Amino acid sequence: MIAFKSGILKRSAIPLAIILTIALIGGFFILRLTQQGIVSAVIRKDQAMDILIVFEKDKQPVSNQLLIWYPSRRKAAIMDIPPSMGIILKSADKMSSIDSVYDRNNPARFVKEIGDYLKFPIDGWLVYDEASLAKTIDLLGGVQIFIPDPVLGDETAKGVSLPGGSVVLDGDKANQYLQYALSAGTYTEEISRKQKLLLSMLSQLAQEADTLSKSRGFKLIASQPRSDFSTRTREELFKYFAEIDVDMIMTQFISGSFKTFEDRKLLFPYYDGELARDVVSQTAKALGTEDSGTMQKAVVTIEVLNGSGEKGLANTAATLFESYGYKVVSVGNAPSFDYEKTIMYDNDGDKSAFQQVAGAIGCKNFGDAGSLPGLRKANITVILGKDFNGRYCVGQ
Repeated sequence: MIAFKSGILKRSAIPLAIILTIALIGGFFILRLTQQGIVSAVIRKDQAMDILIVFEKDKQPVSNQLLIWYPSRRKAAIMDIPPSMGIILKSADKMSSIDSVYDRNNPARFVKEIGDYLKFPIDGWLVYDEASLAKTIDLLGGVQIFIPDPVLGDETAKGVSLPGGSVVLDGDKANQYLQYALSAGTYTEEISRKQKLLLSMLSQLAQEADTLSKSRGFKLIASQPRSDFSTRTREELFKYFAEIDVDMIMTQFISGSFKTFEDRKLLFPYYDGELARDVVSQTAKALGTEDSGTMQKAVVTIEVLNGSGEKGLANTAATLFESYGYKVVSVGNAPSFDYEKTIMYDNDGDKSAFQQVAGAIGCKNFGDAGSLPGLRKANITVILGKDFNGRYCVGQ
């Protein structure tokens, strides 16, 4: 009797297994079908796409660039997400570096942690290891990057040999350049080098678009990175990547302070990540609401003067502005320390850029640039008053 019942159970389990298999296969194809035409759909709805682009070295993420992209406007920004960023991991309920949850076989958890921390959902990811990065660069015919001086490997950049000047790097040299980026002496220089690599790849993709379209080039390039997008969707992505106005891409980073935690140097974002979240949300808003017929400068320059008398306040503000992707070209003292309120001057007439900079610190007090003595060093002059608390202008 027991054997009889067992046989019945086994036979009844077969149809169930078939049903489950069909459901799984069906779900797989539904996912792929829903992905097809995703960029075209985003364009029709005039929405943004947010994609994390990861470069690996020795199976670990060493460069994470969040691409905030409006396909319909051909506009984008990239934010560097440091692997050593120290946060409270939701999935583990503990403090650690963001890369501690990285699984190269399935980076979904890693990507979700970043999205949750920034309160900014990420639509998908592209991951390049050393081999796929080299192959992609070679398919593009190399990438052009400016390297100030020739680089010969040392203890921090072993095996690196790069020429100086404006040079075209092949796939192998691109991997060496990434190692060169990791050996930078400062945090900001490391970020700059990492982002230059991605910018150069996007620029070369745009230049080679016609050639790639006439061959199987886009398909080959799309097949290189690992991704949660289907191959067909990746091909669509790269075709639209080629249309991004690279000269107008804003580059941003997460500012913070380095502290040793569990025998490792981690970057803890300022204001518990509030600044990083503000940068991301305001960037997405700016890209989405900016008049498509008005092109903002790729780099807005700022002069910061301390009129409050509080030591170090100008440097604090400079770091804040640089987090947003602006370039601070001068930091110094104002003619006096008697400024009760922060005041800003538009030296260039770009009202859109001026309003965005003002919004970053909540400043509503504006002056006539013509009243400033001497030649101005930047598009915008900011004189900090006693109302500036290091983050916002309080009470304006």
